[in-house]
Amino acid sequence: MVHADTSRPAARFAARHALITGAGGGIARAVALRLAREGAVVAVTDIDLARAEQTAQAVRDIGGTAVALAADVTDRASVQAMVDDAAKAMGGLDILVTCAGGYTSYATFDAIADDDWDHVIALNLRSVFLCCTAVLPHMKRGSWGRIVNLGSLAGRSTSAGSSPAHYAAAKAAVAMMTQYLAKDVAPLGITANTVAPGTTRTDRVNALLTPEKEAAFARMTPVGRLAEPEDIVGTIAFLASDDAAYVTGATIDVNGGRLMLV
Repeated sequence: MVHADTSRPAARFAARHALITGAGGGIARAVALRLAREGAVVAVTDIDLARAEQTAQAVRDIGGTAVALAADVTDRASVQAMVDDAAKAMGGLDILVTCAGGYTSYATFDAIADDDWDHVIALNLRSVFLCCTAVLPHMKRGSWGRIVNLGSLAGRSTSAGSSPAHYAAAKAAVAMMTQYLAKDVAPLGITANTVAPGTTRTDRVNALLTPEKEAAFARMTPVGRLAEPEDIVGTIAFLASDDAAYVTGATIDVNGGRLMLV
């Protein structure tokens, strides 16, 4: 069993155990590092175990405690095994941050193939449903839990950028599903919220960016630049903490002001 380092000063997430999906890079890796810096033991998961292990090692390099796991978050059996293994390794499970998601490529509405629709909905919506249902028994036992699901600016406005319809539909559904979840579990000491980032400099986004696209996104954003993963992490950490005990069912937009202009 993995235990927290009790030699360090008490921090906001001391004695908390966090599971972060899609943690091979991007926002999820930044979340793992932030929570670990503030005392949490973290389980980082990715469909690629090597990528998860890289994040776990990055956590260890800053003095944190981490376990790496591989999981297909679109498959119920894989998700259940991931959650059970994480809880066993950490000695509990208090915080879930769902960051796994994405899409293969942009397509106009009438060009989306049936199998691509199903894949993107499964990756971005079904995965969140499966992860949330799997962690609830652990959180109920402790009468405390924090669930933070990653939405997107794409799920908040059709004018937000160039995301395809199936990705946007899934992210919009995540926010509404999270509200229903929050309503059901609020009496149990568990909160559930959505964070909706704008375009963020993850590896996937950087691979698609051209100087022209980056300049266009910057012009669309009152802050005048794209987000870095660290720009999103503070809001996630807040929602995962005791500071947000009275915040549930909310969608918090972290997009440099883009939403208010569309």
